[in-house]
Amino acid sequence: FGTRFQHPHQQRMQQARMSLWITLQDVAEGGRKTISVGSQQGNVTVEIEIPLGINDGDTVQYPKTGPMGMDLLITFRIHPNPRFERQGHNLITEQAVSVWDLILGSEIMVRDILGNTLSLTIPPRSQPGTTFRLRDRGLRQRSGGAGDLLVRIQATIPENIPESLVDAITQTRNQ
Repeated sequence: FGTRFQHPHQQRMQQARMSLWITLQDVAEGGRKTISVGSQQGNVTVEIEIPLGINDGDTVQYPKTGPMGMDLLITFRIHPNPRFERQGHNLITEQAVSVWDLILGSEIMVRDILGNTLSLTIPPRSQPGTTFRLRDRGLRQRSGGAGDLLVRIQATIPENIPESLVDAITQTRNQ
């Protein structure tokens, strides 16, 4: 008695769907974002919470936040980031260092997705292409943990190498 059954078509009509492009930094920070949702009655401004660590293509339902109190379903799309590649909650970045830093070892500064400056120690005799892991400096997760920041080291060779050093390297190579 008194129970109303809704036709599936009617239920779909009570949902507003949209795609929303966000940045990898938005994924890392989460937080609130004000968006404009178009409807037949015009644009409606709503505030939504971006879930930490959301994946490209994930859809989140925001009950009764759309036009006329409809449920709002947002499919999140994430712009590629030129500095960071995403693997799950881990982020991979490349860092150029001089060949001297690889041979002698060095401490370099790298930036994470949130712009924090981090110190990374490169041990002596490191190879180009070596990947170093900075724990818990990747994307945070809703469950409370965080991925890692993986820093892949690429070597650069100085342009003005003293001739005496070139001679010493040549002698060493020929031994």
